[in-house]
Amino acid sequence: MDEGRLALDIETASPRSEPTDFQNTDDFELVAVGLGHCVGDEIESTVVLRDGGWQIEHTASLLRDVVEWCEERGGPVVTYNGESFDEHHLRAWARDVADAGVWPEAPSRVDALFSDHVDLGTLAATAFPHAVRQNREIPALWKACDEAGIDQPTVWYDDYDLPAGYLDRLGIDDPHVKGAHVGQALGERYVEGVVNGLDHTRTHAELTRLLVAYAVGDIEPLFALHDSLRRSNAER
Repeated sequence: MDEGRLALDIETASPRSEPTDFQNTDDFELVAVGLGHCVGDEIESTVVLRDGGWQIEHTASLLRDVVEWCEERGGPVVTYNGESFDEHHLRAWARDVADAGVWPEAPSRVDALFSDHVDLGTLAATAFPHAVRQNREIPALWKACDEAGIDQPTVWYDDYDLPAGYLDRLGIDDPHVKGAHVGQALGERYVEGVVNGLDHTRTHAELTRLLVAYAVGDIEPLFALHDSLRRSNAER
């Protein structure tokens, strides 16, 4: 019987300075987490967003929401490059909130969440060695999905009612959302809107809708890629 799988993908910002070491959690803040639960062909997905500023209590609240959502459903966690990024930073934030006395149970709860973790990046590197980027250990997610024949949704800026010049002021000139945009600008602007009580404004509402669409966009492809890689491994 298929008891289900979980999928997880974090979105971060770097409000203090541009990251110089992607393993250094001090260079990142948690903004949102895309979550999914798959049983058979049925997929439930959601996005948990930061509900406050960069204070550690808001990190703890977001972590708790993620852990409790996953615990209510259960199953192994599937990520892409999670061992080096998603899991790595979630464990570090859990230690931080415990050390601050905000949520002492955080490390043990996050440890349990990742006790049966499947990092698809490692599997994709084995299945598609020709797709591994130079000076990298795994293919990019989009490349792994392309190799497996899996469509990834694209979030186009034109589909959102953002003010004229908004993206230009953020230094964004691409037609669709990229992870770098969230990390360098959009995530920070979202949190600023929350802190300043801009929830009622059109711009904040559209930015929130955009972030949710982007964060949840990789969840179904993660399950599809997991299925494809499992079939590939079974045929070897």
